Amino acid sequence: MGETVSAGPDLQDLKDPGYEIFILLVSVLSVVNLIILWIPGLDPDALRVVQVINFFLTIIFLLDFSYRLLTVRSKKHYFFSDWGWADLLASIPALRILRLFRIFKAYRLLHKYGAKNVFSQLKKHRAESVLYIVVFCVMLVIECGAFFVLMAERSAPDANILTASDAMWWVYVTITTVGYGDRYPVTSAGRMVGMLVMTTGVGLFGTLAGYIANKLLAPSGPDDTDPAAGEAPGAPAGDLAEIKSALAEQSRQNAELVARLDRIEKEIRDRPR
Repeated sequence: MGETVSAGPDLQDLKDPGYEIFILLVSVLSVVNLIILWIPGLDPDALRVVQVINFFLTIIFLLDFSYRLLTVRSKKHYFFSDWGWADLLASIPALRILRLFRIFKAYRLLHKYGAKNVFSQLKKHRAESVLYIVVFCVMLVIECGAFFVLMAERSAPDANILTASDAMWWVYVTITTVGYGDRYPVTSAGRMVGMLVMTTGVGLFGTLAGYIANKLLAPSGPDDTDPAAGEAPGAPAGDLAEIKSALAEQSRQNAELVARLDRIEKEIRDRPR
């Protein structure tokens, strides 16, 4: 699979590279959100969007900690030696600063795993990896779209996107291409944000639809394109050789039967009447 990787306990418990990259991106987003919340003078409703997204990020971190704890080979090693306790504490909103450690930890594991191995696994499981990226991008578009449209619309007297709830609702119905029309930007800056949200929404949900179609239509069984299989799509070479050998044996037996029938027929003709 490329580089040879030592099977240390931390690498044995490494999840799918696509998942590890997803957690790395979520950790980066969480730290960026923490910095945004410290910036003075921002619109309170825009900051409330960041707080709502942070709530969902906290759920992701808690689920990630539970998933790792349940699937590792040694729970004691993960919790104490592999800094699992820090993963748990980083899930607490008041200790979000510890998510900087999660960024470093995810980067260290991916770096130790090896770039060739990471790209090989991402290529092998590209559908699942794309799904993780799409989920992250949807969260990012909802946050950025809602945040910037509130910043753009807050000074407009006839604005109808007024709260964090309004903004996040508008972004979501826009990226899903539903577009109820109950909320819409009225300023030029807000409409620019809307154009970006609509453009990214079409791409994201088109990718998601392609992933679902791939899962529904893909044949069950081993991946024929897996280079580790070392075989071309279709029937394996070993099976073809066995079929060819069986047909050759059957042909030999048929030839013997035909020769035997010829002898019997000749004996019958040569009998005196």
